[in-house]
Amino acid sequence: MAGTAVYGGANLLAGGATEAEASEDISARLTGGEGHDLKGASTPRVTELTPFRDKLPIPPTLKPSNRGTTEVRLVEKNVRLHSQLPATRMWTYEGYFPGPTIEARRGQKVRLAWRNELTGTIPVKGVFVEPQGPPPGYPALNTPGSDGAKERPEVAALTAWTSVHLHGGRQHAISDGVPDSGVTRGSAQLAEYTNDMAAAHLFYHDHAMPVTALNVMAGLFGNYIVRDEEEDRLHLPCGRYEIPLAITDVNFDTDAQGRIDGRLLAKRVQTEPTVPGVMTSALHFQGPYTMVNGRVWPYLDVEATAYRFRVVNASNARPYTLALVDEKTGKSLKGAILVIGTDLGLLDKPVVIDDTFTLTSGERADIVIDFAAFRGRRLKLVNVAPGTADAPPAPAGTPAPAAGVPYPQVMQFRVGLGRHRAYAAPKRLDPRFRHLSASDIPKNAVERFVLLSLDPMGTPTVMELQEAPAGTKTGKGVVQIALPGKTRTFRVLGRHFEDPANFYAAVGSWEKWTFISVGPVTQHIQHPMHIHLMNFQVLARHTVDGTAFDTALGGTTRPITVKDSVPIATSESGWKDTVNLMANSMVTIAGQFGTETGRFMYHCHILDHEDEGMMRPLVVMPPQVLTLQNMMRKMMNAPGKPDSRDGGMPPMDHGTMG
Repeated sequence: MAGTAVYGGANLLAGGATEAEASEDISARLTGGEGHDLKGASTPRVTELTPFRDKLPIPPTLKPSNRGTTEVRLVEKNVRLHSQLPATRMWTYEGYFPGPTIEARRGQKVRLAWRNELTGTIPVKGVFVEPQGPPPGYPALNTPGSDGAKERPEVAALTAWTSVHLHGGRQHAISDGVPDSGVTRGSAQLAEYTNDMAAAHLFYHDHAMPVTALNVMAGLFGNYIVRDEEEDRLHLPCGRYEIPLAITDVNFDTDAQGRIDGRLLAKRVQTEPTVPGVMTSALHFQGPYTMVNGRVWPYLDVEATAYRFRVVNASNARPYTLALVDEKTGKSLKGAILVIGTDLGLLDKPVVIDDTFTLTSGERADIVIDFAAFRGRRLKLVNVAPGTADAPPAPAGTPAPAAGVPYPQVMQFRVGLGRHRAYAAPKRLDPRFRHLSASDIPKNAVERFVLLSLDPMGTPTVMELQEAPAGTKTGKGVVQIALPGKTRTFRVLGRHFEDPANFYAAVGSWEKWTFISVGPVTQHIQHPMHIHLMNFQVLARHTVDGTAFDTALGGTTRPITVKDSVPIATSESGWKDTVNLMANSMVTIAGQFGTETGRFMYHCHILDHEDEGMMRPLVVMPPQVLTLQNMMRKMMNAPGKPDSRDGGMPPMDHGTMG
């Protein structure tokens, strides 16, 4: 039937709309966009790619209809990612990589039908390779090609199963991209987005479990912009002076002569021997090449004036510590980047970045660069490799293969010769914004603790903690934390995606979460933690002594101690939905849930970790329903009832009142 949307095979008309209103040709609503018709090689020719050879593509803009349903097709397309490469087979939204930039106004309800029209198997080759160099063996990831490894048959057999998540959005759980409720070819996921939020840069991407990393690598992500009147009044750079920058890393396979053939390669370093029928333990993916808007190391011609860049780290796992460098002198241009917003909207005032800013997977930054002072110059945006305890970071733009950054270049800006006035940024941005302090958090806010560590097999895992009764002894599944003023004892409730839900929350409630990451001192793993439906701010960061946690025991042998305070970076000082956690550290955030309800998720946004179970459910209910839910759980755990060890219901964590 024409003009219908399909969800799980059922024909639906959105909100009683007529068939003529229900669906329309999306091409009529796609505007702008450029640089997608790149010409280039038809066969593999090179073993190295040339930086800054190709122009930055800009995705077209899609403004969905206010009436009925706007249909977005998921289709296969051959996309050229660099002019020296043959075209790459990819899965896309409407044939664009990244997908169209969807733009909506605050309060505008948008109904989209994400129609899966993908055919064949996934266009990603998966391999496990042996580590190289010192543990954990990252240098094996620094080059293209499969290194003789056999293709993973379980990846080669995958057909399209998709579930679209609007990251940072306000939507009921049924529209949130339920990770184990994907759709197959011929069906569509019907979603309604309320956009009941301040102006912000969100992004949409596939969220199907356990293939999110592969589906996103195949091409399934795009930008989503919410605008409002407060932002309009600021007259920030707009039109051709406002550009989304989606940063991702990528790797490619090679032919028999070692020439890069353009095929997407999910190469991961194996850390344990292969066991037939069991997923191999492996480092998360990191590719040697950086793409911006789907082009490897592009350039952008800019006028000598101010531009607003909406930057998102859409990579599987790679963190980007970004600096702007003068190509002629090789020196960082300190103070050239102005941060005006974070994940979920504008700050109260602009803040100058002294040197670098870091984005981990899922994080966004709203920045302004005024090129007026750089007429006729060429500037590079580069990824600064992290330093270690034994060595400081290398100068910006310097290759650091041992740190997993063989190619630091991200993109190039070519500044024109025209004369423009220096940009005068607004002194005040969003008058609604205020920095939260501990005293701003309601006294009845629910408090939650989540521990991140390794399981006995060395796989990263997320552990939900519930306060234990006084007198509980240390041992298996028991965690003690020496917090300021008090040592607290917790029991581990849930560890895996498949475990029962423990975290239940009320609509609109304030909550305070503490994430603690522990592990060996030699481990440098990071976990960007994303909470669906919660706007939060970072309250505090500390280092911790993680050696107190015994991986084999699944608990602590002595209390985890909190150590030094760590400054909160400018790039994470506003409203957020994703927060990074370094190894052996603790971060405390506080925020408020929206008015939407259902079974949401919180998880590590390293997509390989998410797929491997580092994700847990979070159920948001109307408060009256939550009261009844609490009563039922208490009934199931009353004296004489079977407890979770006997197959009954586990105790639910409603959180601790702060």
